[in-house]
Amino acid sequence: TDSQLYSCGSLAPKLRKGGAGRIGCSSCDVNREKSPWEATDGCVYLIREVVVRCASPESPTPLADEILLPMLRELADVCRVQHFPQSDDLRTTLWRNLPGMAEALGKQRFKRLYLDVFQNLLFSSLDARSSSQLSQHAAGQCAEELADLVGRTIFRARLEDDQRDTLDRVLRERAAMPAGPADGAVFSPFGPPGLLDHIHKGTVHPGVAGMTRGTAP
Repeated sequence: TDSQLYSCGSLAPKLRKGGAGRIGCSSCDVNREKSPWEATDGCVYLIREVVVRCASPESPTPLADEILLPMLRELADVCRVQHFPQSDDLRTTLWRNLPGMAEALGKQRFKRLYLDVFQNLLFSSLDARSSSQLSQHAAGQCAEELADLVGRTIFRARLEDDQRDTLDRVLRERAAMPAGPADGAVFSPFGPPGLLDHIHKGTVHPGVAGMTRGTAP
């Protein structure tokens, strides 16, 4: 048809507020109440920011362990419940944010007071067969980062025997994962670096080479 398409491929004006359909990505009428778990998920990010900004004694508004420790214990207790479908997503958010909180608290302080708060929950997530792959990956990365912060030998010594086996498995799996892009590497939509180096050597169609140089065929 001759109708204008928008970025999502929809006929946006037709579906906007006041339009005939009142549905779709451009509608201003689609709304729902926030679910309790979504509010809690947002609170995880808020707590992370509080810890990062206020954990240091040099902070303009420092918070002592008498305030932070009960707050993080309650966070762990909330993330431990599993009676709602999105509980796995909530724990995923926790595992993504915990290493940043641990780093802000510092090695000695986190190891002494806070590691035990999350240890069993973390390894429960790693061992749970019902956990999503996203949650498993986040928990594995969290375990690796916490082990590196505390020291792998010290971290491993704090674990139960079955938890040590789980940690060893997770670290092996993560070590076998493909390495990411090298530092300073620039993403190109044309593929890996060097893929089109042969263009200027005349080995492709002149029209294609001209397009990549920004000139007409």
